[in-house]
Amino acid sequence: MNYLPSGLPQHKMPKVREVMSKDVPQVDAGASVLEAAKVMNERKANGTIVLQEGKPIGMLTDRALLRRFMKLNKRPEDVTVKQVMAPLLKISADASVKDAAKKITENGVTRLGVFEKDKLVGWVTITDIARASSKQGIIDSLHRQNQGGTEDELLCPACNSGVMKKVVGSGGAILRWECPNCMHEE
Repeated sequence: MNYLPSGLPQHKMPKVREVMSKDVPQVDAGASVLEAAKVMNERKANGTIVLQEGKPIGMLTDRALLRRFMKLNKRPEDVTVKQVMAPLLKISADASVKDAAKKITENGVTRLGVFEKDKLVGWVTITDIARASSKQGIIDSLHRQNQGGTEDELLCPACNSGVMKKVVGSGGAILRWECPNCMHEE
């Protein structure tokens, strides 16, 4: 199964440490959901690491708030973060982004805690992985252009072998993209 967009070749696969978010919000397990939500809001984050006695034991995300907290039908100041937190899945900072994407996909989560030995050093999210993949795709596209490729090169999503060609109208506007191999249109 391919867990990353094809724009990120294996030989250029970055390590998790190169794409992870380092300064992640943290709250104590005994904090209320209201306090945690305020921290997330102030930091403009959609999640926070949950600590107990200074050690990471879980995470609270916007998803956990919707799935775990809302069904309790209680006031946010009356529920502790520990009651509704999600597990914190771990990955090494030296793991490949491909391994992180696979673990995220297989476990249906949006992020992983990044560790160096037993120390939390950040987390890697779906967004971090997408950003790394998009950046590499852009770099690869620029390399193709410098090597004589055209700006119109786009691999056909239907047959994965044809290069989509743009079909332009009389005014110069792009009407559609068409694959000469399988005749797929976008």
